[in-house]
Amino acid sequence: MSALTNPDRSPHRKPLTIIGLGNELLSDDGVGIRVVQELKKRLTDDFITYEEIAVGGLELLDFVVGCGERIIVDAITSGNQPAGTLYRFIQLPDQEPLKLASSHQIDLGQVLALAKLLGAALPDKLTVYGIEVSDTTTFRDACTAEVAKAIPTLVDLIFNDIQADGMDSPVHAGEWQVIDHLVSSPRDGCKDRMAIVGQFEP
Repeated sequence: MSALTNPDRSPHRKPLTIIGLGNELLSDDGVGIRVVQELKKRLTDDFITYEEIAVGGLELLDFVVGCGERIIVDAITSGNQPAGTLYRFIQLPDQEPLKLASSHQIDLGQVLALAKLLGAALPDKLTVYGIEVSDTTTFRDACTAEVAKAIPTLVDLIFNDIQADGMDSPVHAGEWQVIDHLVSSPRDGCKDRMAIVGQFEP
């Protein structure tokens, strides 16, 4: 049972579609799919729909448009951070979209501009989560060690954001965030937590 089945909250949540991009047979390229598969096990609420797709660019249009909220999970190839680095970007309808340094050539500017041109409904909020990857070309049905190690952390981040209604807040919208995972220590007794450690231009 999902932690989001609180009757005081779930019936009032906006529809949410979580989209995993990638090809599981191309090593790190499939990280978005793997993250979504793990989220499926933890989030079973009726307002959430899952998609696992291998398309990118303008082909993503059909999956992005519509009412409610969208989450995209994908491999990031910025080359600016070590493999396993976590990212988050929040896109609001009235903001100028930024290009995503994805292995699937997602250009949110092109996709959302075309959606507007066609008169399609834009999501209330589109949040992109990513992991910096190192190998998206080797035929292997597993991620590299650094990326595989980061998957549970990203799953926790997305889960916690949804559980806390984090996507309802415009804080940090419109900028790429580099997310760090701070592990608790027995000495301070604090719980595991996430921290925004900076921004970057993809």
